[in-house]
Amino acid sequence: MLRVVASASAAAVASAGAVVGYGYALPPRSCACETVRAGERERAYERQAASFDDAVASSEYWSGIERMRARLVYDARGEVLEVACGTGRNFPYYDPMKVERVRAMDASGNMVEEARRKLSTRAGGTTVKTTVTRGDAQRMREVKSGTVDTVVDAFGLCSYDDPVGALREMARVTKRDGRVLLIEHGRSEYRWLSNILDHFADAHAKRWGCYWNRDILALVREAGLEVTKKSSHHLGTTFVIEAKPRAAST
Repeated sequence: MLRVVASASAAAVASAGAVVGYGYALPPRSCACETVRAGERERAYERQAASFDDAVASSEYWSGIERMRARLVYDARGEVLEVACGTGRNFPYYDPMKVERVRAMDASGNMVEEARRKLSTRAGGTTVKTTVTRGDAQRMREVKSGTVDTVVDAFGLCSYDDPVGALREMARVTKRDGRVLLIEHGRSEYRWLSNILDHFADAHAKRWGCYWNRDILALVREAGLEVTKKSSHHLGTTFVIEAKPRAAST
């Protein structure tokens, strides 16, 4: 038995070493160009909406992302705006003792339909009053400034053409004492891993509709949000962030 464990451990170390070596061997990209345009990425979301939950359920469970969603959304309170809600994977985790109402939106019409369907099911729905509409976090003209207690965005910054603009919109609609809750994936502090993300970024964007190699913390800082809590996971490629609008200077 010990030989089996030792052999498995050695194989795991060797595999990890090969991946790291591969990451270092890849030539860095000459630019951070994103060649897959918005329309093509939007079509990816429309195409995969019906099968999205089945495609990601196992990986989210085993990677701990499902638990991260639950912990993050449990902290939501009051009037909640969830942007880039997708198929509504966060809906079951809202606490009806803390949340008055959830207004969810997504830019993909097919994702919106899946989220609405989920609301009608016991397993995927919620007891919190929830509405789902089609909307773009980058241009939320229908949401008044300073009216939301909590904004939730789970894996949305990778999909926006203007992620900084989307974050600024989130800050605009949030009350002064409100919060913006984010779970995002992005580039790692490990150069070898970010090299791999960069190398496959366009292929990933064509398949899934998102760019997984954006600098998440830099985007949040550029948008002017003040980070109050943060943690990183999966070798620094998954970020859980609580932020708030910066107080206006006097």
